[in-house]
Amino acid sequence: MKRSNEALVGAVILASVIVVTVGTLWLQGVSLRATEVEITAAFTHVGVIRPGNTVKLRGVRIGRVREITVSPEGDLVHVSARIDDAVPLPDDAVAILSPESLFGDWQLEIAPRDRFPEYRYATPRDPDHLPGYSIPDISQLTATADRISADIEILTERVGIAFSEETARNVASLIENVENVTQRLSELVSQQADAFTGVTEELQEASQEIGQAARSAQATLTHVNDLLAREELSQTLEDLVVITENVKEFSHDLDGTGQDIREMAARADSTFAQVNVLLARVEAGEGSIGRLLQDPTMAAEMEGALQELQLLLEDIRENPRRYLRLSIF
Repeated sequence: MKRSNEALVGAVILASVIVVTVGTLWLQGVSLRATEVEITAAFTHVGVIRPGNTVKLRGVRIGRVREITVSPEGDLVHVSARIDDAVPLPDDAVAILSPESLFGDWQLEIAPRDRFPEYRYATPRDPDHLPGYSIPDISQLTATADRISADIEILTERVGIAFSEETARNVASLIENVENVTQRLSELVSQQADAFTGVTEELQEASQEIGQAARSAQATLTHVNDLLAREELSQTLEDLVVITENVKEFSHDLDGTGQDIREMAARADSTFAQVNVLLARVEAGEGSIGRLLQDPTMAAEMEGALQELQLLLEDIRENPRRYLRLSIF
């Protein structure tokens, strides 16, 4: 009986040692399975994460935190964990420390970087380490809220000092002045808009008149070009040149034949002067010949008259006695 009790006590003690050992290893994140691998993530701070906390991927537990150490440089915190090696990690995997529950438990979650691109992840020196980011805990949020509250209180006091009753009256006066200036500017803009509308209408009318004048001038120039291109005008000018030459020859023939011939020469000079005046008026667009440029029928009649005059001069040259009488004493 005594030996039986001793054996029972020994078995209880052995079981207790085994339970304590396994519990300690479990709390430290040490697994007795050989299918786990170790990963390390770098953080600027780690909050309240502890060894033994859960490591999750997409909400599924894949391991536990094993060790938390500070880097030799003192600017990073390395969190090592053991996870199931059968679980594939994302190519751009990052580690995020966040609360697991409302009771203060934390976890290390592995996720793709593009899931939380706005986080500022720590840059590890070892390329095998994962970039990490720790979400602020309640104490940090409370401290930040306290600072914000203090800043708001200071700002409220300063606003109260700045916006006194006098300041309020000045602001009201300023707003009234701005309204008056705005109204005056609106009236000025309306007046300028009316004036601009009137000027625009006048410019439009002037443009239309200029366009009409330009079209009239173009039509006139086209008509003049047509007249200058006509063969009747060219032939008429050539006939005038021939008549002038014939008259000049006739005056030379009659030079020195007597008083009558002198009188005839004087009349011929007068005729030449009139012809020159006529030519000047023709060039100025006056008289019948001037109208000849616009009336084709007058050109035809003028051409017939010039032909008859040419026949008359030829008859005078061939039969001068029929038209001239010479008396010799």
